[in-house]
Amino acid sequence: MSHGHTNFSRYFALKQRAYLINISEERDRDHYESLSGTIIECSGDCLTLQIPYVMDHESAGATAYKITSESLGSGIQIMADLIKITTGNIFHLKLRGNLEMYQRRQTPRVDATLKLFQIRRDSSLAVYRKEYRRILEYMNNQGLPPNLKLQETVVNLSAGGMCLAIEAHEAASSLALFFIDLDDGKLPVCTVAELVWNRHDSGKQLGGHRFLQIRKIDQERISRYVLAHQKDSGSGTAAPKVNWELLDRMTFQEPEKKS
Repeated sequence: MSHGHTNFSRYFALKQRAYLINISEERDRDHYESLSGTIIECSGDCLTLQIPYVMDHESAGATAYKITSESLGSGIQIMADLIKITTGNIFHLKLRGNLEMYQRRQTPRVDATLKLFQIRRDSSLAVYRKEYRRILEYMNNQGLPPNLKLQETVVNLSAGGMCLAIEAHEAASSLALFFIDLDDGKLPVCTVAELVWNRHDSGKQLGGHRFLQIRKIDQERISRYVLAHQKDSGSGTAAPKVNWELLDRMTFQEPEKKS
């Protein structure tokens, strides 16, 4: 969908939720890296978002993003360049290229009991990402750190995030570092996640988390786990459709299919 000098503000509204996915050329393509924010201003090809957790330039990391959101019931995505970050975790972005529309799809999910460990501190995203990289390197060389005691936990899991019960005091930080054992003979999945919603249900406080930093091979492991459990329960066996909110590329960048 080519727009040239289109005023993109027709597709974005104040207080609208948007996701930023790192598409910078220098990104580590083995990792999915994302942020989320609320739109506070849109004019022409300029978009301003407020990120809900402590940020800095190291946290941003990327210089180019794919922005995904929803407009008129459809998914939309467009590329953007980061211009600056100002006080209050405000991202100023310049939109570019073509705005693409796609059919939003529910990411396959499953209820399961898994061994899990979480670290939740009132720290910036930069601190969480640094710890994520440090622990991944440790796990690659020496296995699971001895101080991580995974406990069986009831979760609702998908490749994009998960829901689980949280203690009231744990909500002080909207960020967490999770270790998820998929019982597949491999080391647990390590991921940085943000708390996107919380509510009380049946006397418990439930928190919905979205993965912000995760290895793509671990996303695939979770997808296989979810589909296998859906198949075992008879709740669904169809192959998942493309979910553009979990991909660090635009539609037109897909390679040509071979005949």
